[in-house]
Amino acid sequence: MLDQPPPDLPQDTGMIATPEDKNLGMLCHLTALIGVLIGGGFLGFVGPLIIMNLQQGKTPFVTFHARESLNHQITFMLVYVVCFLLIFVGSFLFCVGILFIFPLVIAAILSIVFEIMASVQASRGEWTRIPWSIRFIS
Repeated sequence: MLDQPPPDLPQDTGMIATPEDKNLGMLCHLTALIGVLIGGGFLGFVGPLIIMNLQQGKTPFVTFHARESLNHQITFMLVYVVCFLLIFVGSFLFCVGILFIFPLVIAAILSIVFEIMASVQASRGEWTRIPWSIRFIS
């Protein structure tokens, strides 16, 4: 999408991603994807958090993608928690809790698709934002 950083990041001529930066940016998203698949949606933040802490201040490209992946994982974790609560409460009070499984499944599929798309774009060296993510960490 973008070959240069988004406008809210400082513009610098040295921000072209090296092959190592591209691999680490892709790894941010892939570790989040692995965490989502292994942890049922609740461990996706671990990989990007570790990479962001290790690479903080070294390369803006990797820090940007780690932040994007972390924001995405936190946003979708909140969606999962809300859906689980609605399923639980709806099952006991209104017997309609089963209806909230569908938004949970759709959110899980979208999370996986967005992370795959972001990892491909990071491997190309593109600065991309993941849609529908709340920017908790800037």
